[in-house]
Amino acid sequence: MPDSPRTSEDPAMNMPAPEPPATRAPAAPRPRHLAQVLWFPLFFVAAFATMALTSFTHPSPHHVSLGVAGTARQVAAVERTLDQAEPGGFDVRQAADAGAGRAEVARGDLAAVYVPDGGADGSELLVSSASGSTRATYLTHAVAPRLNAATVHDVRHTASGDVSGTGLFFAGMPLALVGMITSIVLLQSGPASPRRRLGVIAATGAFGSLFVHFLATGLDVLPGGHPLLLLYGFLFTQAIGWLTTAAALVARKHLLPIAMTFVLILGVPTSGGTVSGDMLPGFGRALHTVLPFARFLDLTRAEAYFGGHGALAPLLALLGWAAAGAGALLGAELWTRGSARPKPDKALPPAKTPDSLPA
Repeated sequence: MPDSPRTSEDPAMNMPAPEPPATRAPAAPRPRHLAQVLWFPLFFVAAFATMALTSFTHPSPHHVSLGVAGTARQVAAVERTLDQAEPGGFDVRQAADAGAGRAEVARGDLAAVYVPDGGADGSELLVSSASGSTRATYLTHAVAPRLNAATVHDVRHTASGDVSGTGLFFAGMPLALVGMITSIVLLQSGPASPRRRLGVIAATGAFGSLFVHFLATGLDVLPGGHPLLLLYGFLFTQAIGWLTTAAALVARKHLLPIAMTFVLILGVPTSGGTVSGDMLPGFGRALHTVLPFARFLDLTRAEAYFGGHGALAPLLALLGWAAAGAGALLGAELWTRGSARPKPDKALPPAKTPDSLPA
């Protein structure tokens, strides 16, 4: 029998519609949570601006090596003149003659050589922009007038495609970043085996070093014919990648502050790629002798422009950073494996059997 239609007297028809659930307004962020979010962006702005502005905007000499191809009296006069203008700025010594001084500048042993009796043109100052364009510019515009040098000659200039003199820095910058970026991507991609992590770091480093090398030499930003630059670039990417990946395994959510402080805040302003190490302020000058980006650029400069002369010290430093990265990554892998191992449950008391129950 068909159901009869419901009428208004039906109790089910007169029931009020259910009210939608009440929504709560989002709670205001707590001061502690807000501080955890904001501290690194604020720190990054303040720290990077301080490091960059104090390093890049007012370079000044600190124990810059300068030779004088002249008599002992002329050496003393040059030393007195420069010390009055920049106390402690120059280490002045005597060069055997103009030819020997030119050779020392050309292989990077001296920043400049002053030749009081330069021939028909009068006195001359010999500099090398390949050793550092900022320093060569300073020597040309600040030192040459003080010494009344009639001419300035650049005896070892940068490659023809590097007009600004900063090509080495911008060729090295992507290699400094690729390892850090790889460690961030690995952290975001979730758990991975040590073999996979090493393979990804090696793959990005190999691609980066190959691409940057052939692009820079193709544009003549760096001189060609130096295959060791490929090996040095790859070694640098692995050192940074291993160090930052180790930090990712241990610090996890704190990776970004650690990696960006190490690679960008401290590494970039002290690298010597835009301002020579001996033109940096004291703190930056000390870091320049230690940090991997600076050591890599010194190594690349020695190989590209000076035939490997002076490459031993930065090479050993870079190898040291690579060894430190490998050790840190191994330690982080062991620590992660140990922390992920489940802890054994506490031993429970033995269950009572019928025989052990009281009679």
